[in-house]
Amino acid sequence: MACAMSYRNRVIGTALILTMALAACGERGGGKKAEVEATPTSVVEAAADPCGSVGGAFGEALCGDPDLSPLVGEVKSRLVEAAGAIPLDAARQLANGQAEWLQATRVSCGIGEGKIPLTAEQEGCLAGALRRRAEQASSAVTQKGGYTFQAVELNRAQPIAAEVAAELGGGEYAPVAITQEIRFPRLQGDSPQIRRFNELMTQRPQYVLTDQTSEFVDYRIAYAGPELISVRFTTMDMTASAARPNNGEKVVTVVMSTGEPLKEEDVFSAPPARWKAWLAQRVSRDLRRQFNAMDPGIELRAPEVLDTATKTKNWLITEEALVVLFPPESIGPHALGNFEVKIPWSEMKALLNPNAPAPIKA
Repeated sequence: MACAMSYRNRVIGTALILTMALAACGERGGGKKAEVEATPTSVVEAAADPCGSVGGAFGEALCGDPDLSPLVGEVKSRLVEAAGAIPLDAARQLANGQAEWLQATRVSCGIGEGKIPLTAEQEGCLAGALRRRAEQASSAVTQKGGYTFQAVELNRAQPIAAEVAAELGGGEYAPVAITQEIRFPRLQGDSPQIRRFNELMTQRPQYVLTDQTSEFVDYRIAYAGPELISVRFTTMDMTASAARPNNGEKVVTVVMSTGEPLKEEDVFSAPPARWKAWLAQRVSRDLRRQFNAMDPGIELRAPEVLDTATKTKNWLITEEALVVLFPPESIGPHALGNFEVKIPWSEMKALLNPNAPAPIKA
């Protein structure tokens, strides 16, 4: 807990320094301070620019490296562009996420707080992290289906515990740090339905850093329209001493007229026994084809297929089809990975609820 508090205090301190730096920019002759009006872009620009004194030794290392500096600039420009589409309070949230990300990245790349030269491994780690961050920054704020979505994130890291590192023998593939990288969408607006949507989309860590388990959560908006929003989450957790990660997928679909999660009756009007039997048969046919392409000897277990296919948390809604997700271990060994079956709405016309939210009824 002490480590976690120390990390959070550093992030808060960084944010305070950024605010003070912005205020200092408003100083005028004679020691008189002019008012500086914060804007969404100015708040995010300050947080995304580690090259000044507010960045400290880590900022100097980033911006002084001829290979890393352009990547820093790319992240900054994309975040500033994203900030132009959101209000000030949302921009502050975006800025805090970037400040957290910078600190977490420093730790996860094994870089101390002092002025030490970057090693080749650390430079490579930072370059990869900055490229991924530029991609994330491009989707930090998106417009889709008449909505404005903002990525909310939690980024934390702390060095791996000494006793765990000793157990792993300090090998080449031993993790340097335990990390939490969690992203989920939040809608701009303040209606009861939007507030409920944001509540349902919120993702929280399942572990604390001292559990020595890293976590990752990211998302993709599969469909967004006036009547329905469907979001696909990809998850991963891995204990430092584990041989492989635990991967997962889930869907959160919200009916926007009520702000509540999608229910079976929102999709189907046919008797449950009928549509469940049809759905299990339809996905089994496609799964057998996929299994045969991998290994004809793989067994398809009917009860597990039925159980997975009929759960709404595995139903991804798209414009053209219902996509049924089969996460790892849902229908077979973990090594098989995940599968999905896409069923066009036209194939299920006789089973669908005629009053279903679009795009289902389309």
